[in-house]
Amino acid sequence: YLYNARPKTNLNGKDFRAAGPFIFQALTAFCQLSNQTIANRLIQFYSSQYVSAFVTPLQLFQSQTQAFVSQFISSMTNDFLLSLLTIRKTTQSNSLFSGRQTNYYLISQSDDYVYTYSYSYGNCSCASSATCAYGCPIYDSNNSKVIFTVPGIYIGCYVIEALLQSNLQCFYNKTCINQVQSYFTYYLSMNLTTLDSSLLVRFSMNSTMEELVDALMVEEWNSSIIYDGYYNECQPSKCSYSYQTKNDAIYILTTVIGLVGGLITVLKMTIPRLIRIMRRKKKVTRSET
Repeated sequence: YLYNARPKTNLNGKDFRAAGPFIFQALTAFCQLSNQTIANRLIQFYSSQYVSAFVTPLQLFQSQTQAFVSQFISSMTNDFLLSLLTIRKTTQSNSLFSGRQTNYYLISQSDDYVYTYSYSYGNCSCASSATCAYGCPIYDSNNSKVIFTVPGIYIGCYVIEALLQSNLQCFYNKTCINQVQSYFTYYLSMNLTTLDSSLLVRFSMNSTMEELVDALMVEEWNSSIIYDGYYNECQPSKCSYSYQTKNDAIYILTTVIGLVGGLITVLKMTIPRLIRIMRRKKKVTRSET
């Protein structure tokens, strides 16, 4: 849409109408890469088994499974970011030439030599930093003056580095979208709607793309822990449980009465026998004297 709707005149390479298609292609690539990473890791996660020698109590089962889910998300995110960081550092440290010539441009001064010169974004030179960027402008095609700067969108040495510093605040605002569309020749051919800020849970309208990518572009993780399924799969042969409770006054009274009654019964059985034994001993003692 951005490519087909832009003016047919030659545009500055930093103009949003020229850079926009590449910015959103990179954004789409991040979405697809995050989605594919999650899908692949979920296949591995679903193939794992939870094994226990005995039936795990409900609370312990919930805490353990929640820990498994947290570890799964953490390890997957770290692996994804490590791969991305490796690519970014390799690109930056080797000063790889951007396909859009946004970090260096070539000048041929003779048939034998071609010189490279670095671009600068503000006071930042691409020769010293790969993260140089500034607000993505829209130029007046007549005098090359900046007539509008798209809020939250950055252009820089590399599309990826500038995108990671950008946010989508403009696309939550209908006025901003209309303003951007007005600079496209065929902007009326497509009806665009704003992003819904009420759906935001984890992020905000000003969250940078790097913050989104650091979270695998996932707004909220929803996990379902089904203890009944685990219990039915376990099929225990027997079940026992214990509980703690406080005895009330009636229970204590009846227990004391029962103890007293039992003690009386025992005394009734033992005292007569003890008396008979003692009497016999006295008779034996008298006869000896």
